[in-house]
Amino acid sequence: MTSLTGGRFLPIVAMLIAGLLLAGVAQAGSHGGEQPDMVKVTPSPMSFPDTVEAFEAQAKDAGWSVLNKNYMSGVLSERGFTLDPVVIIDVCSGQYSARILEEDAFRPVSALMPCRVSIYQDSQGDVFISRMNVPAFLPMMPDEVAEVMELSSNEIEQIIERSVAE
Repeated sequence: MTSLTGGRFLPIVAMLIAGLLLAGVAQAGSHGGEQPDMVKVTPSPMSFPDTVEAFEAQAKDAGWSVLNKNYMSGVLSERGFTLDPVVIIDVCSGQYSARILEEDAFRPVSALMPCRVSIYQDSQGDVFISRMNVPAFLPMMPDEVAEVMELSSNEIEQIIERSVAE
């Protein structure tokens, strides 16, 4: 593996952050689709609780761990906001995270870890699963990190597909 020592990784992290910001601005202001979307969204034919349960079961079956669930609508309701259900689920696969975290030079990427998936219900009652559009950011990453991120992203996509299968 190539190591990015001597401060060479910092510019890559800066480029990644700048890319995220630019992609968001481009997405917000673009009508022609020149930039890839920052997130992918998949509709679920199930209810909110059933979608959460199906995703967690599929993640577990695939060997992933659910590290944390943040029920944002509940947290915000305690602060006086009324929202439709939203849960952000942190999932991790040791086979992928260890490949990044074992290299000191790649540890700054831990800011993007673990994989996060959001399951939410909109005001019409429709349920969706969203996540970062990892392939859109791969060109900004070192090759070794991009390879691992792509593999884990592909597996998350399969987990989501199985979760929403009727």
